[in-house]
Amino acid sequence: MNTHHILRATLTLATCSLSALAISPSANAFTVVTFDDLTGDNFLVPDGYGGIQWDNNWIYYGFEQNPYTPESIPNRIYGNYDKWNGPSSIPFYFASPVIFDGSYFAGSDSSFPVSFSLYNGGTLQATSASLTPSATPTFLSSGYTGLVDEVRVNWNNGSTVLDNVTYHTAAVPEPTSLIGLLGLGAFGVTSKFKRQQKQQVHC
Repeated sequence: MNTHHILRATLTLATCSLSALAISPSANAFTVVTFDDLTGDNFLVPDGYGGIQWDNNWIYYGFEQNPYTPESIPNRIYGNYDKWNGPSSIPFYFASPVIFDGSYFAGSDSSFPVSFSLYNGGTLQATSASLTPSATPTFLSSGYTGLVDEVRVNWNNGSTVLDNVTYHTAAVPEPTSLIGLLGLGAFGVTSKFKRQQKQQVHC
């Protein structure tokens, strides 16, 4: 096989790889679960809503109620009083592990900060920093970039609300990085072939 054939094969591989990238869906897309398209007040958040299993643990509502301010109007959620009342650690679940970014909180209990406990496969992976809620919705970051399939909200249920749950899928290599790798591969193949030709000439 001569240099022309090797370069042609390498460029064909690069073209196929770039074509695959072109039709691949965008990775690392963020999902923000706002609850704002749910209708009515004080109903259970349906399982599967926003790609999350709520397990009858969460209730949404949309009427005005200071200091329980939504980040996006009108809806926000709180823990189901029939299952959780007072200091609680209330979970929601993902069917497949994701990177959980955080959510907004607002409330009245400055003596009871909120935090997240993050699990994967039933094992605690991380615990977030804590946030003291106020009437101004404030984002609490998970502070963890690994995969999780369960998030537990640690708070005083009844004195705080939750809104705009945010998560994303794991990242894939950037297209520019793959192009660079393909270029290095082509260079390596060509250089090796030239060295082999040079050795044959001097034999």
